[in-house]
Amino acid sequence: MVPFMCFVVLASAVPGTLADCDSVVSNTGGWNGGWQGKFDVPVTNNVNGWTLKVNFDSPISEFEQWSVNTVSSGSRSVTLGGIQYWNDNLVAGSTLSFDFLYRFSGNQIPKITSVEFNGQNLCGGSNAGSQVTEAPEPTTEAGPVVPAVTADPSPAVSKCNAKYDYDEALEKSLLFYEAQRSGPLPEDQRVTWRKDSGVNDHGFHNGKKVDLSGGYYDAGDFVKFGFPMAGTATILAWGAIDYKGAYTNAGELDNVKSSVKFATDWFLKAHVAPNVLFGQVGNGKLDHDSWGRPEDMTMARPAYKIDTNNPGSDLAGETAAALAAASILFDGSDPEYSAECLKSAKELYKFANKYRGKYSDAITDAAIYYKSWGGYNDELAWAAAWLYRATNETKYLTQAESHYKKLVTPNEFSWDDKTAGVQVLLAKLTNKNKYKTATKAFCDDVINNKQRTPKGLVFFAKWGPLRYSANAAYICLQAADLGLKPSAYRSFACKQIHYMLGDAGRSFLIGFGKNYPQRPHHRSSSCPTTGTCDWNSYKVNGPNPQLLVGALVGGPDAHDNYNDDRDDYLANEVTTDYNAGFQSAVAALRQTCS
Repeated sequence: MVPFMCFVVLASAVPGTLADCDSVVSNTGGWNGGWQGKFDVPVTNNVNGWTLKVNFDSPISEFEQWSVNTVSSGSRSVTLGGIQYWNDNLVAGSTLSFDFLYRFSGNQIPKITSVEFNGQNLCGGSNAGSQVTEAPEPTTEAGPVVPAVTADPSPAVSKCNAKYDYDEALEKSLLFYEAQRSGPLPEDQRVTWRKDSGVNDHGFHNGKKVDLSGGYYDAGDFVKFGFPMAGTATILAWGAIDYKGAYTNAGELDNVKSSVKFATDWFLKAHVAPNVLFGQVGNGKLDHDSWGRPEDMTMARPAYKIDTNNPGSDLAGETAAALAAASILFDGSDPEYSAECLKSAKELYKFANKYRGKYSDAITDAAIYYKSWGGYNDELAWAAAWLYRATNETKYLTQAESHYKKLVTPNEFSWDDKTAGVQVLLAKLTNKNKYKTATKAFCDDVINNKQRTPKGLVFFAKWGPLRYSANAAYICLQAADLGLKPSAYRSFACKQIHYMLGDAGRSFLIGFGKNYPQRPHHRSSSCPTTGTCDWNSYKVNGPNPQLLVGALVGGPDAHDNYNDDRDDYLANEVTTDYNAGFQSAVAALRQTCS
């Protein structure tokens, strides 16, 4: 039986012993109070058992890596050996590749003076950080930490040699978002069986008609629910910001930006005044009474909004978080759009914070489908934390920490409960132990106490279980970036994502891998290319005529049983929020093996 592994040894095109340490170890920049790098050690002969010793010219306080085993660690040297979850054997002509991070005290970066492989000196006298003269700002609990800004990764596509093709998973997940688009479709639309729809969506503000075309259909139906749409956009943007290198190396950076922008463009339309935000287009019952294509819709599509008389702190707060995250994502490539997003985010957060209330009390139709169960303090903290990250204005950090005091221990990370996200984001932004401890408690609880299926999926709920396990995996990958049990948390996350990609005996990502779902609970993909589409199409036993590429279905029951049935919305519905945490977790895994 082959043991579990996320990553494998990468083949080297140019084997041979190298004398220059700059050729076997490279810097990738400052992060979280330390310095990141990557080893690429050529293997010239078949090796059964290996060690790699790294020597420094001054003391280090901590050394982390996530793909191999640490045999021993001292203040000036670290010895590594054996690939996590695999064995100690290396093949001639391959390259031993893995990332690492080390931390230190003071302002001088410790230099790598030599690297020894199985007792033989590979290099000496050179320094991986020789062109860097200043250390990153040391992190303490005395003040906030702004994440270091590093140079953009190379635009060249770089393949990741993992058990599953993460690049393909990212590509296909992004195609699913194109299938969910509402309104006029752009010229570069790749899902060609979808056409313009909902182009007349509108609302009224102060007696004037407001264009509300665009945005995303939520699931297999055609309502545009602003609350989960905003949560989706925030998670997608978060993944694109923190794992930009993964998207770049996969050739998907422009596509993930487009997926975020298609949502944030709609939020900017929907935010018609500082204290007015449209949060839904379409009535749930009217919409669900029909089956067909969005292009053929004839039912009434009312629009619903929040304002000072009917507030929605959770909706406004989450939308503010999405726009603040987008402002970071687009800061370098489109500064004008970034500024527009940030302006709207600030106004929405101010509105959310001043006029308190649950959005589902104001938009009562949404309460049937996306009721705000846990209140709004998590979204207020979430929005303030993202605004702090976007602006570095301490007032937002102060407010985020104040809102956080009102939160309770989270059981999940989802469209409704952002607490686990708040914890890990504040941990990264402040480096405070209380947020790290809370993040660790969440991941430890998920890993050690939650129900598991026989094949290892963490099982949170009957309806859409994969969404919750993917979201938890993403939070724990963020925690691993903080140095919190990195090997254990990455192993957990990898197992959850690999379950979805094929380890369960089938893929749950449509169009990916083996035996993927054919009959998602999804109207437009169930329709033939031409001709009538109605409830008779719903009742057809065969596969959906249109392949809904990249959609993550709800998933199995607690015993790993899965029902590929269009009628089973618990197991086979798809939604934009299902894919968000999954996709960002795939990006995090992709970056680790880049």
